[in-house]
Amino acid sequence: MTENVKLKGPASYFPSIEKTYGQPVEHWLSLLKVINGKKNMEMVN
Repeated sequence: MTENVKLKGPASYFPSIEKTYGQPVEHWLSLLKVINGKKNMEMVN
């Protein structure tokens, strides 16, 4: 992603998430696909 692009909506949080947790957002989205069908807090845990 280029530095000059201003992200909007949920995507604006992606750089912070990646910095905090050390993985790209795609990593977390792929994990959510594996545990699909669980309740929200089960997926968060």
